[in-house]
Amino acid sequence: MTISAVIIILREVLEAALLVSLLLSSSMVMGISRRGVVAGIVFGIIGAGLVTWQFDLVSESFEGVGQEVFNAALLSAIVLLLLAYSGYMGKGAVQQQSAGGIPPVLACLVVAMAVTREGMEVFVFMYGFTAIPEELLSVLVGAAMGAGIGISLGVLIFYGLISLHGRLRVSLPQCLLALVAAGMASQAVVYLMQGGLIDSRLPVWDTTDWISESSVSGQLLYALLGYEATPTATQLVVYGMTLLLFIVVALFARRQSAVLMGADAV
Repeated sequence: MTISAVIIILREVLEAALLVSLLLSSSMVMGISRRGVVAGIVFGIIGAGLVTWQFDLVSESFEGVGQEVFNAALLSAIVLLLLAYSGYMGKGAVQQQSAGGIPPVLACLVVAMAVTREGMEVFVFMYGFTAIPEELLSVLVGAAMGAGIGISLGVLIFYGLISLHGRLRVSLPQCLLALVAAGMASQAVVYLMQGGLIDSRLPVWDTTDWISESSVSGQLLYALLGYEATPTATQLVVYGMTLLLFIVVALFARRQSAVLMGADAV
């Protein structure tokens, strides 16, 4: 159970840690307050506790597929908020300052929702072993190891991003946020398929023999790219459309910034 706990907790913690590190680094680049990210972590932990407390109510709603609907809704909301946040990242420093507190609020909401979803999965998983005392210790050890690995990778990514120079300090986090968002959109499709709200299809390919989803590298790719060894055509379409939408928003924001900078120069 120790290894299983490491993999499960790593998967949940890593996705949240990656998102937090990206938002923290981008906040530093944009020169905006990082309090929104910190507040989002606090609100997310509280939210995860509340949802876990009412887990039966959530699960039994929507004719027994409440958990799937809840996860899909959270993921969809996070994607939309990240899209708006990415648009502010593509703007110039003057426009970012004129936006006031909007980017920190967006970051707070994204982190709060992400930590709520991932934290709920962790709390539910851990709570299930309170009734099995003989397995609890090994699960706690595995959970601590998985959380430690996930947080450590998040810290490494954060320091790697803030050490970048020039345009990479903005463009790379922006690209990574787009990839994370596309992965989340794909995950939302999976939850809807599990709930029977979208027809399940046969996978387009199977790369399990190359990179297993249960491996550390698979978990890292899952958090960063939304990697799945057996994606369906619907997932791939949603993934691609999300990436395209982020590209369009980024290009529009940069063009708007260039136009306004030209007007100011005149």
